[in-house]
Amino acid sequence: MLPLLRLCHRFNGGLGSRSIHNGLTSKISYNYVRFTLLSRRTLSEHTIRKSGLASNVRTPLCIHNQINLDQWQHFTPYRKFHQTSRLNVHPIVWMFVKPITKLSALLFGRRLRLHWKELPHQQKAVILTALLGATALALTLYTMAHTETVPITGRKRFIFITHDQMIKIVEREVEEVLESCKDKILPSTHPLYKAIIGVAERLCVQNQDIQQMKDMQWKVFVIENDDFNAHVYPTGEIFVNTGLLKLVTNADQLAAILGHEMSHALLSHAAEQLSYAQKWDFFVIVIMAALWMIIPSDGIASITSWFMHRVIKYFDLPFSRELEKEADKVGLQLAAKACFDVREASVVWSMMQVKDTVEGNSIPEFMSTHPSNETRVELIDFLIPRMTELRDKCNCPRLPSNDPRVAMQHVKRFVDDKVVAKQAGQNLSKLQAQVYQKPTIQRRVAPGQS
Repeated sequence: MLPLLRLCHRFNGGLGSRSIHNGLTSKISYNYVRFTLLSRRTLSEHTIRKSGLASNVRTPLCIHNQINLDQWQHFTPYRKFHQTSRLNVHPIVWMFVKPITKLSALLFGRRLRLHWKELPHQQKAVILTALLGATALALTLYTMAHTETVPITGRKRFIFITHDQMIKIVEREVEEVLESCKDKILPSTHPLYKAIIGVAERLCVQNQDIQQMKDMQWKVFVIENDDFNAHVYPTGEIFVNTGLLKLVTNADQLAAILGHEMSHALLSHAAEQLSYAQKWDFFVIVIMAALWMIIPSDGIASITSWFMHRVIKYFDLPFSRELEKEADKVGLQLAAKACFDVREASVVWSMMQVKDTVEGNSIPEFMSTHPSNETRVELIDFLIPRMTELRDKCNCPRLPSNDPRVAMQHVKRFVDDKVVAKQAGQNLSKLQAQVYQKPTIQRRVAPGQS
């Protein structure tokens, strides 16, 4: 981060967001070239480093079984993690069941409205109480019957979709992604593959004590795309955009991102999100039927249903953010056991925070599926002492004395000061324009004059 700090200090007064953005873009381009050149020897370096670590580690927390790179070219679904038997229904069926069920609930409630109007108020109260109680009981029993323990973290969660259903859904989605990106996928001979595979293999090898990691087989795709993004599917496909490699400056930062994305696959977060959505759909169907039964007008019922669908999506956002935080924690653990510098994870999200500040892309956290970059930095900084202890238990080399977060703090303050100064300058210019604006003198016309 020191080169980025020196880059920022080369800009002097009158620096606007465009200048900051151009400087940041130049630094990103420099990082991409540097990362590409270094990646030509990354694979052999990581292989040597893993061999050295394997001879030193004597703790069961870190398992260092060497794996063959040929494993990265095959697909093997990882094992199932459900406790109760579930009905194996093709995933396509659920795409049609959901809208049909909601429409049926609407029509059913509308038909019951005629009988509802004729009931006395006391009987209506009894029916509503019974309906709410039955719904709550059904949801509780349904949730208990489909509860399982999350691997690695031990958290209890609701899972409705089966492993086979999830695999079918993911395989279809991966096929669509590969088809849409087939012209943008870099050839396997590109040097960036060695850098990514080297980091991912190191994460995999040093976490062989995790059963899900042992069962998973990975396949890497590098996409020519300027977006800062990487994604790992539950079937082991790792998609990395070149835009991400233009921002990260070393293998430790890349490990933080890949560890986070691989954690989503290891924890089966995709299946959990689909199951959570299905449970909410069941609740919404009951509420829709009740609304169309109680509300006397179709128009008011339609508006109420529309408003409910708009509001209820905000109940999904906190759940999604919690899954992201869990992936951050587990990803940091994977990186720590692989002897990466876990402090660089904080630097990555600080860089994203600076990028959003410069580009003005920040949105309120409560409206996002992901925690804010600031929240992520705070969480990671809180976990770093614990992860440093984990590195020590794995007999990893000591971290460098120079904390990369210190340099990043200088960059953040520098950018924040420049952005604030620019905003203050714009406000001052508007004020000066108002003060020095030439006054308009209105001519008074005497009575009787034209």
